[in-house]
Amino acid sequence: MKGTLAASLIVCFGAFSLCAQDEGAVVKRERIERDKSIFFGGGISIVGNSNFGDYTTGLNFEGGYMKRLNRILSIGGSISYLNFSYDPTILQKPPAQFENPNNFYVGYVNDNNGNSTLFGYLIDLAGANISILSAAANLKVNFVPVKDNSVISVYGFAKPFIASARRSDLLTSTDVYREDVNNGTTPVEIDVTGNYPGESKITGGIFIGPGIEFFPAKAFSFFVQASFGYTFPINVVSTRAYPNDIDILDSKDFPFQSIGFTSINFSGGISFNLD
Repeated sequence: MKGTLAASLIVCFGAFSLCAQDEGAVVKRERIERDKSIFFGGGISIVGNSNFGDYTTGLNFEGGYMKRLNRILSIGGSISYLNFSYDPTILQKPPAQFENPNNFYVGYVNDNNGNSTLFGYLIDLAGANISILSAAANLKVNFVPVKDNSVISVYGFAKPFIASARRSDLLTSTDVYREDVNNGTTPVEIDVTGNYPGESKITGGIFIGPGIEFFPAKAFSFFVQASFGYTFPINVVSTRAYPNDIDILDSKDFPFQSIGFTSINFSGGISFNLD
């Protein structure tokens, strides 16, 4: 992951540098009429891949200010918010004899006579939603210089940020089931309920990606963009990080894991461009 992130940054900033060099010293000094903008946007976000926690599709919102230094390069800042809800359907599936669709961990337990009995833990989890509020420095490069009569502008951006990442309270409820040779699978009279308080952490990361802006030099412009986001390790629910075994309840960390959190974000919005 660190290698991928570093490579992405090198490619991104390399492209930015080449575009600025191609513009030339004289043209870079030219200014378009409306060189300041306030923008707002939002869209959907998905977790980077199957190894980054038990979370479903989320939402993203952003607002900020940009200043065009020339027809290629803009700088500014923004505030963004991402939210991901915990998704119980991602939990592990049981063997066929335990007919619950998800959140099941199983294992064999030997009695005093050496006989093995198959046990299963049905674990219900609720809460543990992830929210990331970040403040970013924005660097934006137009791959084709923007003019006062431009209709479409294709750009790339990098947004290093600092953030407050929060996981909400997690409530767990565990029922134990046993395979009985005479009566099939039956519940054992055990119900364990636990509550893990939420936690917040100051962290950081970066968003990088491409976008398209329509009527970039007009009073109002519209944009669509996609980004890859990486947040330095935070503590999230990740049941897939643990083996499908009843011994997981002996782990003091279950169901959490500290991981670098990735997201793929799609958004659209509007810019108010000012003189």
